Order: sequence, then C-alpha cells, then structure tokens
Amino acid sequence: MDNIKIVLASMYLDINQHLGDNLLKIDAIIQHARGEGIILAMENNSRSTIWHDKQTNARGRILEEFLTSNQLHTLNEDSDYTTFSSTRGSSNIDLTIVNIQLLRTVNEWEIWDQDICSDHNIIRYTIGQVRGDNSAPRPQEPTYIVQRRNINKFQSKLVRLAKARICTTHKQEDTGDLDSTLAKLVTPQSDIEKTIDEFYENLSTACNKSFRIQLAPEKAKMNRSVPWWTDELTIMRKGFNALRRRYQRTTNNENLRTHRKAQYLEGKTRYASTIKNEKFSSWKAFCNLTPANNPRNEVYKLAAGKKKLKTRLTTLRKPNGTQTKDTANTLRHILEHFTPEDNNNDVDDYHRRARLQS
Repeated sequence: MDNIKIVLASMYLDINQHLGDNLLKIDAIIQHARGEGIILAMENNSRSTIWHDKQTNARGRILEEFLTSNQLHTLNEDSDYTTFSSTRGSSNIDLTIVNIQLLRTVNEWEIWDQDICSDHNIIRYTIGQVRGDNSAPRPQEPTYIVQRRNINKFQSKLVRLAKARICTTHKQEDTGDLDSTLAKLVTPQSDIEKTIDEFYENLSTACNKSFRIQLAPEKAKMNRSVPWWTDELTIMRKGFNALRRRYQRTTNNENLRTHRKAQYLEGKTRYASTIKNEKFSSWKAFCNLTPANNPRNEVYKLAAGKKKLKTRLTTLRKPNGTQTKDTANTLRHILEHFTPEDNNNDVDDYHRRARLQS
C-alpha cells in the first residue's frame, strides 16, 4: 500500500499487571517497526478523556504520557456508543492506536452499532482508502443491475406492495396519498422499526421482481460465513439489532425505555442461546462425518495433535538485500544456492585436478 509496510498488533493490558511491563512491549513493537506503519488494537483497561471516556484515572495518565512521548495517536472518536458495555457499566477501554506514518492513511473510525452478544463492541476503520456511506452494498445483500427501462416497473410494483401492506397490516382500505399515509404511520407512539422493516421487505421484493441480480464473484462465494450459520440466525440477528436500536433511541420516556430494555435483554439471551445450539449441532455433525469403524478420523487427529499442516514457503532475503516475490522465485533461489551452476571458470585448482583424474 503505497510502499508502506504495516505492523499490526492486538494487545491486552491486564488491569492486575503493572502497566510499565506492558509499555515495554509496546516500545519493543516500535523498535521492531523501525519507521514503518504501526496499528495497535488494544484493550488497555485504563480510562482517559483523551479517548472520549467520562474520566481519567492513574493508568490513563501514564498511558497518555507514553503515547505522546512516542508520537503515537489514538483514532478513537466521540460516539453515541462505547467500546465496552456490561451490567457493571460502560467505558472506552478499547483503543485503536497508530503512529505518524499512518495517521492520514487509517480513517473512518467508528463503533459499529450491531450487537454481537459480547461486552465489547466491534470497531471498524478503513486503511488506505475513503469509504463513502453508499460506496458498498450492505453485507450479504444482493447487488442489482438497474436499467432505465425497468425503473417504471420497479416503481409501480413498490407502490402496489406498499398499499397492499397498509391494507392488510394496518387495516386501512383507502390509502389515499401514499406518502401522507406512510408519514402518519411513523409517529413516536408507533413501532417505527417495524414500519421500516415492512418497507424494506417491500423494497427487496420490488427489486427482485424488477431487476436482475448481479452474481457474486467466486472468491466471495467461497468464504461467505461460518458452517453453523443458518437463515434463522440471520432473521434473529436483524430482529435482535432492531430491539437494541429501539432501546438505545428511547431517551424521553423512562418507562418505555425500561420496557424496551427488558425486550432487548430477552432477545439477546434468546439469540445467544440459539447460536450456542447451532454451534453444538454443527460440531456434532462434524464429529459424525466418518463411520464408527474408523475411529481415527479428523476429530481424532485434531485432538491428538496429529493433524499435519502444509508448510508454506515464505519469502527469502537475497545477498543483494532484495526479497523473493513468490513461491516460484523462492524455489529458484533455493536451487541456485544449494545446487549452483557447474562453471569451469569458478573451479579452484584442487577441484580442477580432481576432474582431470576422473
């Protein structure tokens, strides 16, 4: 990336361990990088208003001074969410730290608003390019090939689906002006998230019936998801995140906020339980891949440490200081080093006499 090498490190600074010992590890990373780019993803267990926490404690002040003296910068930005949140409280103890070489290269830092059933939230950022809000499709959503001749067809289908939904769901026979009717449905007392989900479902249906879907590249198809993920989990995740957003956005009604918090926690428990069951079922199916008369299957090899991993050749440094570029170049360099070309001009007197005698 623009001839900049990057050293990435994931670090956990134990709150029960002396902070100075961990700072020595960071200093070792700086010495190892030697002017190259550094990205540290760190759970530091210290608090400071520098990274938009509510307070600064003693560990936070020590870490502040260390980062400043070593020209390291935190990318954390002020957000409606915190990097850590549990029943004990919330704080910003997770940091993204870069050095001066990457200060303008790493951007669009944000705390993702999707819940992952963990005390820590996902932190996202872009390296090397600016990602606009509409530059990429939503994850796991189809990309449509939109053509001018199909736009009118799409608009008529969307209007017809929206009117049918209003008539069946909200018991309104006369929709009148569709924009005005939809605006009346979105009120502080109504379930806004449900209305949004209904409209999104109509939008997806209209797109599927009006436009062709662009096929994903083969590389994207190969690594779509974990083997235990199901369509049911996808639906549950959408509903669970909707409950979370409803709870977090309810700020002017304490009773309603308490009620929605209970709904959110109940949904979180149900979602986490379903994930655990699917993982167990997938592992059980994996263990039963081979018949009972063959006990030495893949599970046995993994448990006994007999699973042989394929050795991959890395790059090698040549005498002139450059490095090999790929596997073929590495193999060629190894052959040239251990089996050099038989050149008479490079033979000494001893080997020259030995050749004459043979």
